[in-house]
Amino acid sequence: MNPFLLRGYKGPDFFCDRESETNKIITALKNEQDITLYGYRRLGKSALIKHIFHHLESEFTCIYADIWGTTNVEEFSKNLINSTIHSNLLRKKRFRDKVYDFLKSVGASFKIDADGNPSVDVIYKERNTAFDSLDELFTFIRKLDVSVIIAIDEFQEIRNYSNHVPFEAKLRAITQNAGNVQFIFSGSEKHLLADIFTSYRMPFYQSTRMMTIDKISEDAYSEFINRHFKSAKKEIQTDVLEFIMQSSYRHTFYAQAMLNLLFSVSKRTMDLTEYMKHFKNFILEKAVYYSELPELLTKQQFIMLKAIGKQGTIANPTSSEFLIQSGIKSASSMHRVVNSLLDKQLILKDDDAYRLYDVFLEHYFKMEK
Repeated sequence: MNPFLLRGYKGPDFFCDRESETNKIITALKNEQDITLYGYRRLGKSALIKHIFHHLESEFTCIYADIWGTTNVEEFSKNLINSTIHSNLLRKKRFRDKVYDFLKSVGASFKIDADGNPSVDVIYKERNTAFDSLDELFTFIRKLDVSVIIAIDEFQEIRNYSNHVPFEAKLRAITQNAGNVQFIFSGSEKHLLADIFTSYRMPFYQSTRMMTIDKISEDAYSEFINRHFKSAKKEIQTDVLEFIMQSSYRHTFYAQAMLNLLFSVSKRTMDLTEYMKHFKNFILEKAVYYSELPELLTKQQFIMLKAIGKQGTIANPTSSEFLIQSGIKSASSMHRVVNSLLDKQLILKDDDAYRLYDVFLEHYFKMEK
């Protein structure tokens, strides 16, 4: 198999480094400390959580819920109930009857989908019913008398809910009373997570231990890469490895995709010139995703996005040189455009410089005629 995974988690052999973060989080969870985990998108937070679950599954029942795209309390509740059902609870015969009783209590219908996976459907007629089902879910979990870890990924999505303040208060009350449950709240929008967990006005104020993940070190990543190529009796040339490390910014998903491509097309070894031919075709295939960007952004936003992409990184977008290059006339206009692109998660600040969030979009702009 290709060892450079693009999604999912397939064990520690295919997971690179993160030893310090793994040990800190495991120690915290074992000492009943809840965690807030921040890292920008596609940096490997979800894989890290599942790696931690791998190490703790003999001691804890581990539940992973990704709430990306949920828009209200009802969808949150349904998502968390389904994630509980998808955990290893149903594998334990002694819990099965309790699971079915719980589903009946919240009015859920249980079914097996076409892939053989269990799922439930919960219909809420009013908001209070969704709150009640959360109470019932955690009452059910407490009665199991087992240690549980619940990871809620992209937790900042709750800020999109129209009633997020009472919901945060309700969820905080539930978590405080869930004595056998530890929580990992993971997210990719730092300002929203900060407001949830560090603002004294909010229910979750100082309730968790805050942790941030950064890029994998170049030495650790290079060792991981060379080991897998060597194991497959392949060789990755130094200049190819350097190109991938530098041009991906070691942003995990994009580095993995570039390595996955190299591993898939290389029989023994491949020089940089040959790799670039494959990489160019790979990037140009993405034109279908990028062609609508000019219609989705204002003219200034798109000009700015393209200007950053062409240059790679911009330390000072309000410099006179870059204002001329981008065609944006004033520093105040530039600030507005930069903030709007940050809010849309189209750019990010990385190592004190701005760059495109989507590394492949940068390469696409650079390859455009």
